[in-house]
Amino acid sequence: MRKFVLVSHGSLAQGVKNSVEMISGKQDNLYAFCMQEGESPAILKEKISNFLEQNKKGEIVFVSDFPGGSVNTMLMNFLDCDNVFLISGMNSMLVLNLLLSQSKIDVCLDKAIEAGKATIKRIEIVEEDQEDDFFD
Repeated sequence: MRKFVLVSHGSLAQGVKNSVEMISGKQDNLYAFCMQEGESPAILKEKISNFLEQNKKGEIVFVSDFPGGSVNTMLMNFLDCDNVFLISGMNSMLVLNLLLSQSKIDVCLDKAIEAGKATIKRIEIVEEDQEDDFFD
C-alpha cells in the first residue's frame, strides 16, 4: 500500500490532513508529522526514521511544506531508499490527487503536482462600469 506522509513546520501538515479527510473521509494511508516551535529537525528525523522502520513495504511519499526549509532538507536524507519519494509545496489539492490516484508512482506524482499548481490563483472581483443609460 502506498502511504503519504505530510511533514511541516508548525501544524500545517495536521491541518491539511484534517481538511483532506473532511473532503475524502478518513484515510488509513495518510499521516502527519509537525515540527513544533522549539523542536529541532533531529527530533523530527528520529520520528520519521521510526515510521520508515515500521513501514518498509510499499511506496512512501513525503510531502513537505516548502523547498529549502529545514523539514524538506531533513527529508532529503531518506531519498536513498528506493521506495521513498519527496514532493515539496504542500496544498490540499496536491494531497487529494495523491490519495485518489491509482497510477504508477511517477504519473501519480506528476499529475498531483500539476493539480496542486493549478489551484494557485489570484481571485479578484471585477466590477463592471455601470452607466445609467436613462440620463444620457
